[in-house]
Amino acid sequence: MMRAWKKIALRLGLLVMGCGLSVAAFAEGAFAHGYIQSPASRTYLCQQKQNTNCGQIQWEPQSVEGVGSFPHSGPPDGQITGGGRYPELYEQTSTRWAKVTLRGGSNSFTWYLTAPHSTREWKYYITKKGWNPDKPIARADLELFCYVYDGGKRPPNTVTHQCNVPTDRSGYHVILGVWEIADTGNAFYQAVDVNLVNSKVTHASWLLERSRIVNALSQQKNG
Repeated sequence: MMRAWKKIALRLGLLVMGCGLSVAAFAEGAFAHGYIQSPASRTYLCQQKQNTNCGQIQWEPQSVEGVGSFPHSGPPDGQITGGGRYPELYEQTSTRWAKVTLRGGSNSFTWYLTAPHSTREWKYYITKKGWNPDKPIARADLELFCYVYDGGKRPPNTVTHQCNVPTDRSGYHVILGVWEIADTGNAFYQAVDVNLVNSKVTHASWLLERSRIVNALSQQKNG
């Protein structure tokens, strides 16, 4: 009889341990959040009250989480800037959002992660020349200009990437930062509304950077 009780206790202990590990893994994924702090993103400016009528995201700029593997998967067109979850962030007109002045060429993009998580990659897109600023953003409006592969590493709370912003356009554009999580299938989406000013950096350097990005993506796909 005592031996039977020991077996039951052992099984219960293993079950509790397994549940604990599952909960811990879920919690790690569930609480992984972050936003672009500099240049100030749309959600961060909502928190700072420079953007208004933002909905609940004004209290949690770090929470724009949606389906990952963008652009092959992810939020539907027209919902990308809100991660498919926050309708207020889908709104798009030339005057709807506060803008940050940004010069083309080398720029730092800093994320603040309220809960870091294993990371696959970081991607930065910008609206194309001739895009329509009065229409919700679709994949066809965006082009990749910066890519960082992390391969599952857990980043610190503050992450900064140096990226070459295109120098062949100016005026109002939207930059989309995508933080792809390594083991949840989700990603975090951050829109940055910028007034883009051409710098002295030549267009040739941007073409060189674009070539580097294409080669990096090709290596990841072949690897």
